[in-house]
Amino acid sequence: MVDLNTMHFEFNGSSMLPTLKPGDRLVVACGGVVHVGDVVVFQLHEKLHIAHRVVSVSSRGIITRGDNVNNNDVRILQPHEITGKVLSAQRGTRTIVIRGGSQGMLYIRIILIVKHLTNNLALMLSPAYQTLSRSGIFLKVLPARARPRVVYFNRQGGLEMQLLLGRIVIGRRIPNSDKWQFRRPFRLFVDESQLPK
Repeated sequence: MVDLNTMHFEFNGSSMLPTLKPGDRLVVACGGVVHVGDVVVFQLHEKLHIAHRVVSVSSRGIITRGDNVNNNDVRILQPHEITGKVLSAQRGTRTIVIRGGSQGMLYIRIILIVKHLTNNLALMLSPAYQTLSRSGIFLKVLPARARPRVVYFNRQGGLEMQLLLGRIVIGRRIPNSDKWQFRRPFRLFVDESQLPK
């Protein structure tokens, strides 16, 4: 049985990491009251829908922000501009419940604290990390069959390259960029000089 009060959207982009990831299939409940902490979908223009978290609801309107973004969205939304609230995300075979309201705000506060602590720790350990990365010692002990591999994707803006270690995306080179971006600590297992330019 299909619930006529829900819609489905595919999420793309990085503005809601780690809550939502590119390729997540969102189940969105249409209608209802919007609360601070809810993740909502709204239409930016004819073909683009955005999923961001509500950070403020007032008589002026609804202010949103991506969980992975430092600034609020410029556009102040009115209730009728909200397509609906995200209930869950289908990620492969897993269904992830997306918490809203006070639970959603608690979740994002925890994520921000962890991000802040991780960034500070990374800053402290950066010289040692860079030295170990350049040494290639971890790459040398990695079996050949377990070494990272590059996969290619055609995107709207051009060719995107991703570096996989098993099934984990450890690096990415987005279209029209001349630099690879690596997830910590996986830079230790990469010889960047061997990656495609």
